[in-house]
Amino acid sequence: MMSTCLRTKQPTGSFSKANYCGIEVVPGVTWQGWEPGREYTKNITLKNVKVKTQKLKYSGPETRFFTTGLYPKPIVLSAGTSFTLPVTFRPLEKNVYEDKIEFQSNEGAFKVPIKAVLPAFEIAHPEQLSFNMCAVQDYIQLRFELRNTSELYTSFHWETPRPFVIHPSDGSLEPFGSCMLTATFKPKAALVYVSEAVCRYGTDFEHAKAMKLEGIGKFPHLLASTSGRPTETLEHCESETILQFGEIPVGKSSEKFVELHNLSAVSAPFTVDHPTGLARIDTVFSCSQRQGVVPPMSSIRIPIYYSPSSVNVTSMDYFHILAIGNISKTVIKCVGTSRGCDVQLSANLINFLQIDTGQTATRTVEIRNNSDIEATFQFMLDCNESVFKFDHVCGTLKPDSYKKIVLRFQPVHPINYYRKVVCVVQNQDPLFLDLLGTCHSETVKPGVLQAKHIERYRVHQDRGFTTFPPEQLNDMVKTGKLQLDSTNALMSTPAEALEPLCHPLPVIPPMDEYFNDGYYSDVTHTPPHVSTDIHIADFGQVTNWRSAEQQTVNLTNHTKGKITVQWMTDTNHVFSVVPATMDIPPLKASSFRVTFKPNAPNQFYGAELECYCYYKSMRDYRLVEDTTHCPPWCLTLTAEGHTFMPNNETFLPRFNVDTHKLVFPAVNTNEATYRTLLLSNTGTTPILYDFEHDSSGVYSVKPTKGLLTTEHQLFVVKMLPSDVKTYRQTLKLRLNAAEKNTQEILLWGSAEAANVLLDNEGVMFFKPTCIGTASHRTYTVKNISRIPLRFEWKTSFRDAKLLSVKPQEGLIQPNEAQTHTWSFTPMGEDKYVMKPSMVAWGQGQSSTSSGGKKKQFIVRALGQGELGEISAEQSYFDFGNVVVGNSSTKYIVLCNHSNCAVHYQLYIDQNINGPYPEGHTMMDNIALELEQMQGVLPARSKHTIIGTVRPMRRVYYQFAISYQLLTPEGDKVNSLPNAHQHLCHVLATGVYPTMAITDARCYGSALGISKKQLWSLFSLDNLNVCLDSDPSAAELMYSVATRHSHRRRPPIYTRAILDFNFSAAPVGSEACVVNLMVENTGAVTTEWSFLFPCDLQLELEYWAETGEFDEDELHELKVMDNKLFEIQPRKGKLHPGECQTIAFTYHHTMPGTDRLPVLLKLARGREILLNFIGVTVEPDRRYIHFPSNKHMFTPVPIAEQSSPKQVYELYNGGAVPVQYEFDLVPLELVKQENFDHSIFECLHPRGSIMPGRTAFIDWRFSPLEAKTYMVDVPIHVHNGDSALITFTGVGYDKRAMGETMPMTDQHDLMGVPAIQSVPVPGQLLYLSQERISMGNLPLFSQARHLVFMTNKSYSHVVSYEWHVTTQTDNQFLGIHPAKGVLQPGQAQMCKVTFTACGVPSFYDLDLVCEVTDETDMAKYRKKLKEWEEEKYRQMYEFTITEQDLNADQNVLPVEERPPSGRLKALDHDQRAGSEGDLSKYVTLPPIRHTSADQDRDMDKVVQKLQKEFWQKPLRPDPFLLHLGVTARTHDVVEFQQNFPEEQKSVFIDRSRSENLQKTVQKRSEESRDELLCEEGEADIITGVIANVLRGLLDDTDFHESIEKAEQEPTPYFSQIAEKRRTATPPMVEGVRVEIIQPSPPAGGATSLPATASAVQGVVSPVPSESLVSSLSRLDTAHPARPAAEDVKRQPEFSSTLENLLENALLNVVDEAFAEEFSITARPRLVALPPKPSTPQSLYSSKS
Repeated sequence: MMSTCLRTKQPTGSFSKANYCGIEVVPGVTWQGWEPGREYTKNITLKNVKVKTQKLKYSGPETRFFTTGLYPKPIVLSAGTSFTLPVTFRPLEKNVYEDKIEFQSNEGAFKVPIKAVLPAFEIAHPEQLSFNMCAVQDYIQLRFELRNTSELYTSFHWETPRPFVIHPSDGSLEPFGSCMLTATFKPKAALVYVSEAVCRYGTDFEHAKAMKLEGIGKFPHLLASTSGRPTETLEHCESETILQFGEIPVGKSSEKFVELHNLSAVSAPFTVDHPTGLARIDTVFSCSQRQGVVPPMSSIRIPIYYSPSSVNVTSMDYFHILAIGNISKTVIKCVGTSRGCDVQLSANLINFLQIDTGQTATRTVEIRNNSDIEATFQFMLDCNESVFKFDHVCGTLKPDSYKKIVLRFQPVHPINYYRKVVCVVQNQDPLFLDLLGTCHSETVKPGVLQAKHIERYRVHQDRGFTTFPPEQLNDMVKTGKLQLDSTNALMSTPAEALEPLCHPLPVIPPMDEYFNDGYYSDVTHTPPHVSTDIHIADFGQVTNWRSAEQQTVNLTNHTKGKITVQWMTDTNHVFSVVPATMDIPPLKASSFRVTFKPNAPNQFYGAELECYCYYKSMRDYRLVEDTTHCPPWCLTLTAEGHTFMPNNETFLPRFNVDTHKLVFPAVNTNEATYRTLLLSNTGTTPILYDFEHDSSGVYSVKPTKGLLTTEHQLFVVKMLPSDVKTYRQTLKLRLNAAEKNTQEILLWGSAEAANVLLDNEGVMFFKPTCIGTASHRTYTVKNISRIPLRFEWKTSFRDAKLLSVKPQEGLIQPNEAQTHTWSFTPMGEDKYVMKPSMVAWGQGQSSTSSGGKKKQFIVRALGQGELGEISAEQSYFDFGNVVVGNSSTKYIVLCNHSNCAVHYQLYIDQNINGPYPEGHTMMDNIALELEQMQGVLPARSKHTIIGTVRPMRRVYYQFAISYQLLTPEGDKVNSLPNAHQHLCHVLATGVYPTMAITDARCYGSALGISKKQLWSLFSLDNLNVCLDSDPSAAELMYSVATRHSHRRRPPIYTRAILDFNFSAAPVGSEACVVNLMVENTGAVTTEWSFLFPCDLQLELEYWAETGEFDEDELHELKVMDNKLFEIQPRKGKLHPGECQTIAFTYHHTMPGTDRLPVLLKLARGREILLNFIGVTVEPDRRYIHFPSNKHMFTPVPIAEQSSPKQVYELYNGGAVPVQYEFDLVPLELVKQENFDHSIFECLHPRGSIMPGRTAFIDWRFSPLEAKTYMVDVPIHVHNGDSALITFTGVGYDKRAMGETMPMTDQHDLMGVPAIQSVPVPGQLLYLSQERISMGNLPLFSQARHLVFMTNKSYSHVVSYEWHVTTQTDNQFLGIHPAKGVLQPGQAQMCKVTFTACGVPSFYDLDLVCEVTDETDMAKYRKKLKEWEEEKYRQMYEFTITEQDLNADQNVLPVEERPPSGRLKALDHDQRAGSEGDLSKYVTLPPIRHTSADQDRDMDKVVQKLQKEFWQKPLRPDPFLLHLGVTARTHDVVEFQQNFPEEQKSVFIDRSRSENLQKTVQKRSEESRDELLCEEGEADIITGVIANVLRGLLDDTDFHESIEKAEQEPTPYFSQIAEKRRTATPPMVEGVRVEIIQPSPPAGGATSLPATASAVQGVVSPVPSESLVSSLSRLDTAHPARPAAEDVKRQPEFSSTLENLLENALLNVVDEAFAEEFSITARPRLVALPPKPSTPQSLYSSKS
């Protein structure tokens, strides 16, 4: 409940004033409470609030009821002064009067209204009351004021809607009176309440005024937790909070706190309910706070106390914390265990050994308290009458302390002594101390009693031998009736010895052993050997204390031997026994007299008389055997009496009882339980105590009577119930034999039977369950008895297969609500009704207790079995592309549409499709991981599991997810399908970030390099292969950010190492710029970076730097400092399918070979080491650039009649011509090793190469065997460095290789793109294809290809002209048109023709298209003309600057007129000659770049010179386009054999073969030379051959070799069968190498050298003789033909027909290209009108 007070502001009674034109005045005057016929006057005060004086005029009221007391006259107000104008009101009747007074000033006019009103009812209250938020069923109160603002008496009545209440709701208000009201908000639900409370007032409540009421009802949210637990860890589903008190000592109280957390925004009232607080007799838990309020978003602590009263009892109780309105209930379960003291003796046995009579033996024993509470103890021994004396018989031990007790042994008679002394400890089981000793006299010396005899006696007692005298036992041992065991104890024969093992004696609890002695209890655990008929000799009141009182006590011998009884009494004592010594025969009894002789009146007397009984044979040690030595039995007799006279009162006892209420733990019927009671004597006189006997026999006390002479006395109270009920008994304790000193002690206990409370009235429902699975539910069983119950669940044989419970058996503490988990496992689709039962019985107080009577409680369980299935919400899940090593997740939703929960197991079947062999991927782990492979899907629900794909390879993954219903609670059920049921498919693709080089362009110094050469120099094919391959684990280890090293040259160990060769150029040449187009060919984003060595190096401190730099480090520093290699950009990101151009630049500023390792790093991908290599040549150095020291020829099949020619390229990277020569000696060696057959043949071993040109060296590779041939050939450069190149060729057998080695023109061996993708700065003209393949062609045929040229500029006109790189290419290549002009946006079609002539060869030709920007050329010509005109003017025009016309006479110098712009190259020709001698003294380039300041100064100088000098315009450099053409020519016969399908699509021009045949015959006749031999030489040769043949005929090995050779297959060396004779083609000596490049700036008007020529006709070289003969056979096949056939067979006719078809097709394509018609349009059928009938047609129809 929350109560607040709201007050409204009281009105001040004065109106706020207004300001009109600097005059402060009231806004109006009102009269109230007036009566007609009277006069009322009020004043209007005017005040000047300005700093200047104001003058006012006013006009009086218009009506006669209002008048001013002054005549209207001007009012003058100085600054700050006031003027009061009285206004009088004279009413005549009850009406409302209104008027006004108007004032005028210099600044304006204003009016003051005046009126008189009638009395009216009016009240005031707040317009709104906001209660904010309040807990449901709680209330908030607000106080507010209701005022009567009228002069009328009024009553009021509030009409308030629920849940708002205003109190009081009715009342009355005096005029201008007020009262305080209380508004209450009590929500009934969690809603927003907005209402209006209406207050009606007036005489008949005719007036009403509303007040808005607002409030929000919210449910309180209370959570309980143990103290100190954070709020974040609380679970909302926790309905029970367990408060563990642990072990608490009896008599102490423990306090623990429960924290109540209010997680709502409203106050939460609560109450604490203790359901069992009053119903139980042993409530040990309590809570002092029964109600309270938890503030919003905070917590409070509630104390709970635990005060145990019984020892070793586990107590449980429950508290319910109820939120207001019982909205929520939180259960607090309290658990505590009580414990008593832990007192231990340092020894359980003390042996005083042997002493003589009259002597005293002393021993000590420690009694220790190991607990944390005080412990009270008492030894049940009367030291005055016993031979054993204790210096402390009782006492109190502090926690964790001990006390040393001194024991004295003072025997009187020479016998053995043994007594088991009991130490009773409060709230603990008693302790036992064995005391033994032996006394000797001069005449009697019994055997010494030892500890082993006591142990052996107990064994004998368990075996039943102690009732036999020792001498009889000795005889039985001698006769063999008894035997000795390993401990020398007696035992029966083996058959009889098994009986104790089959029926072992139970362990006796210490309290039972102490209490059940046959006197205080009818139960004895062992049969007594000697017994007395009475235990207490009570002499009562003895009036004549001078006389002696006697009582008789009888002792019975229960043994089979004679015993001797020895009383430890003296006749001088108050209590004595006669006779003191007596022998009792076996199974006989004797009587003794107990005498009470008091020595003083009015005294209390009490003693415990001690008696020792022993076999008579134990009197002398000579009669004792060690194995049968029996200790004596000690009997005690309590004697008491007093001598108080009947009229004399006894002593007033001063005592203290520790408790007047003893609550016993609940037990089963006929089971004992014990409690201790402490009686403390706080006085100086002894106390005689006497407990009244319980007539019901349930309760008993030990000891019942006695004299308390020490500090305190401990009693043991026993309860032994016989029926199941609660026993409440008052035990009376009479002290000092006076009724007035009687104390009553309440004894409360119960005998309990098993009684439990079943949840839901014994009915248990199971939800529908899938067959073979189990549904679990909890079922609560509460023990409503006070005894711990043992329970066991029983089910029938049929129900046992369906039902199971955990725990099956166990213990339920009193008042404990225990939750059991039941499992229902149906075996079929059916409904089941099961009846399990719980059998419960009381546990009992000891482990040997049999417990109470068993009771059965039946539960009715209902369940249903069903068959379920699951499905996936989607049948396909596509993860897309996932980077290998990374992961991707998706949510897979499983649906269960059945009525039962389903146990499922998911299975994943992985299928991999990729480039890897199946054996490599079979052992791969499954790349799909499911968050949950098995589980339980509830009925009619969905479950989302996370699927994660972690691809291990770059493959395509297909996963099939299936499931199988599980039967976790049993075996497979026949109703369930055993096969896996398909669930869904999952697709994923493992990828690596990758990219590929799709195009390459070069310009600058590498402008003359073709795309194919550039592709080879940069190893782009290998780079693409490396980029497309899988990275290793070491490459994936580091990212760009972590790829660092502390070394100067960071070691880079990568699998892929490639060269980026920037070729060579003279020093000072234009930089070599290579643009590479990279494209992300993968499916994921690729991040790439080029890392220089400086990027990989980790900066170190100066002290960490090592010694000097080595040569390689200095070289890398020089390259990086001078920025010889540059990459722009250095890093980037490419999305899938995105392209980007990367520019690589090499500056030819310093001569030498420059190398720089650069690491290409793809994020999460490959690492490739790129060795940047660039060569800068000195101006006068003769240098041939070899990109590699190895060259691989195209594989050639063996058994070829004519091997094709192949080309090896040499590039002159210097500035001067180079003479080269191949050393052919290694070729001759290879020839000799291969039967004098030329394996490698260099057709042009020597020649010259112009600067910046490439020489194409023809080679022929002709293998004999299917193997690899290698040869190292030195290449000598005149006045230059030589090189050793390894040439490699592979020969293969076509029959063995088959289609795996196709014969092509090798255009597909390199990945050079045919279409340009990288734009080059300044490029206007583009080719549709940059490389075309003519394929395989027979000799004397032609192949044609169309190439389209497009001018993509919008404003520039370009011209083009085609050139060949070498003069010999004219006979193979032709292009039409060879030159032309293209307007902006115009395209041109060019026909490229390749003619197969000469010998079979490989062709990789390069056509160069020189493109000129005619728009820039026009501007150039215009500027050149202006420059020449200015040059001419400056040469012939001068200005006379003298003022004196007679200057010639004065011989003054004549100064030329300064030109408006100097010509930089005016005297170029003259200066060139003078500077020619200094050309060899050219200054070397700087070692490093100039600084930025020097560059800035140089730029200023250049700009200044450009202003002063007028440079000659430079001719625009033409742009070069390269068109690569590849082809392979074959012999006609070989072509027909190798390409039979392509034979029909190829035309062989025989006219070319006839022309070649004539040339072959002519040259063959010239080459026929006879060999001349002299007579002597002939004789020598004849003799040598004769000797060789004769030796072979006599050689047997030769004969065997011949026979083997006949059986071996013929070697496949068909080239040896016919010597190939190849005529030398009509070519010039050496090779003419011409590469078209732009003209130099100061050159002539032509852009090509004089030696270059346009593409023209074809000149055919001379073919081989076999080729001519094969062609001639084509014409001789049909000797006789008609004339028409002969014409058609002529080569000229076939050539003409081919030309006609070629031109026709070309015209069609040309017209389609010019968009004259659509070549792809569908054909249309045109319907023509019928022809008119003519006589000819009629005649023809008739005929």
